Amino acid sequence: MKVLSLVNLTDHQKERIEKIPGVELAVISPKEVSAEDLLDVEVLYDWTNSLKTDILNSPSLNWVQVVRAGVDTLPLRELSEKGITLTTGSGANAINIAEQTIAYMLMLMRNMHLTVLQQANREWKDVEPYDEVYGKTVMIVGVGHIGSLIAQYAKALGMRTIGVRRSDQSDANIDEMIPMSDLKDGLKHANFVINALPDTPETSGLFNEELFEAMSKKAFYINIGRGKTTNMDDLVAALQERKIAGSALDVTTPEPLNADSPLWEMKNVIITPHNAGMSVHYGERAFGIFKRNLKSYVENGEVVENVVDFKEGY
Repeated sequence: MKVLSLVNLTDHQKERIEKIPGVELAVISPKEVSAEDLLDVEVLYDWTNSLKTDILNSPSLNWVQVVRAGVDTLPLRELSEKGITLTTGSGANAINIAEQTIAYMLMLMRNMHLTVLQQANREWKDVEPYDEVYGKTVMIVGVGHIGSLIAQYAKALGMRTIGVRRSDQSDANIDEMIPMSDLKDGLKHANFVINALPDTPETSGLFNEELFEAMSKKAFYINIGRGKTTNMDDLVAALQERKIAGSALDVTTPEPLNADSPLWEMKNVIITPHNAGMSVHYGERAFGIFKRNLKSYVENGEVVENVVDFKEGY
């Protein structure tokens, strides 16, 4: 069985793959891969748009695993029609995104983002008020790998957790789970609203004027999911009109955020350049998911971890 990796695997990672019986591994950079390299390939590790047509027309390809969690830029309909299984690296970045999310909350409570600016100007002065995350309620909208870990960390800091997801499946780290249909009514109870949603037709522009109106004026909105899930104009208006207390954004629309966006000048806003998902440990964690799936595929003829539901889009 031919496996083609577009990810530059380490020697140790290659050895671990090659130890799986019946696997013939090739590793080629996406910048150098050609249509000929896809010949007889059954499993593709990661994706390249440069060979989109060739990948979709491959008679041998059965399964594609991408390194990242998001698949909104992939041709999901065509992959589904071709009967190609798609899996992701979802969960490989859960630790670093959860840590950065906690950092946002701590910075906003302690005004540390403003203190850093003062340091650059050699200023020594208080930026009051100084609050705490302890005892606060955090609502996590989209409880997957990342959302569950955010909740775990939040509870360790003495916070109450509310989860919002489409299914009614419980989570050990969530004190109260509510369905998406109750999102608007539940927002008033949260001090922090964490958007961890994927980009799908159902979530596009979900956080809009109506939902910001429903939030407490003392609440902070944090988006570590996808930029398109937020109506940016409505968010700016909510902040300018003080309908919410502040925001932390790792994702925006567009990206990079326009230089003339009012968000840059707001002292109650933290902006990071879509880097929450980055970590020196990401590659190994994503590889672990791929290896486990490949072992299952060889032994049982199917993959079981992070399988994309083409109807749902994630």
